[in-house]
Amino acid sequence: MNKHELIYLAEKYAAKKANSQEKLAVDIFLRKVQEQGAHPLVSLDEEKRNKLFSKIEDKIQFNNTEEKKYWQRIIASAAVLFLLLGTVLLSLIVENEITQIAAKGEKKEIELDDGSKIFLNSGTKITYPENFKEDRKITLDGEAFFEVAPNPEKPFRIKSGTIETKVLGTSFNINAYAKGREKISVNSGVVQVTYGNNSSQKVTLTKNMQISFYENNTPAITKMDSDNYNAWTNNIIVLDKTSLGETAKIIENWYDVDIEFADPSLKNLTISGKFKEEKLETVLQSIALIKDLEINYKNPKSIIIREQQKNN
Repeated sequence: MNKHELIYLAEKYAAKKANSQEKLAVDIFLRKVQEQGAHPLVSLDEEKRNKLFSKIEDKIQFNNTEEKKYWQRIIASAAVLFLLLGTVLLSLIVENEITQIAAKGEKKEIELDDGSKIFLNSGTKITYPENFKEDRKITLDGEAFFEVAPNPEKPFRIKSGTIETKVLGTSFNINAYAKGREKISVNSGVVQVTYGNNSSQKVTLTKNMQISFYENNTPAITKMDSDNYNAWTNNIIVLDKTSLGETAKIIENWYDVDIEFADPSLKNLTISGKFKEEKLETVLQSIALIKDLEINYKNPKSIIIREQQKNN
């Protein structure tokens, strides 16, 4: 289990989305660390551990004593684990902050206190204050579609990487899976996007306008049907000259699988098409047919894409 996988599992557990196998994976990691006799870099005596656990307990409604023991073991564990889980624990301890997660393979709809609605795509996390009516600020990792309730006195702000999107009342989509390559598309209303060094540059977007960021390059502004950008909210995958590398990331999030390319250059191939509520096998076979590829399964959750073998 690598660092990112462990953090992801811990976040799922904090959001009560971890299944029994995922809990077991973290338990195994804990046991191995303890067996190796690792020592905490940060010394936590019993009083500090109890205080930390008490704060976590206030944030999580434990279903049984086993869940309590699970978090007690995490807090008492080695520094390597404490370091990996630091951001998760802090998000639980800091007052007045809520985290919502849509795990891989799921989508989630959230209604906020101000009447706004947020649709989270798979593999997405948002964080926002409990007093959201007073402080309409959200941090986004992943992709979400927003339907913002109007309030001219309190603008609605979304932070994704170094980019801030500010609105009064509108609907729009933000894809921020890859930092530095964010995409924002407006379905209605007016959106102001701030970016650049010290947030020095601003652009205003209206209906059917998009802005796409590319690492270290000037962002591109386009105008097209924005419904394609939030088609995922209707369980539709829309590919428009999309690279196979990016397509693989979409499939991984939607179907909770891992995809490898036997030849990395295949990631640069592009594909167009739409898939509505299709099975994973149907999507993969369609892509393979169009691009002359082969789909191989190491196991049901691990897939390899390679060039089709030519018969002599």
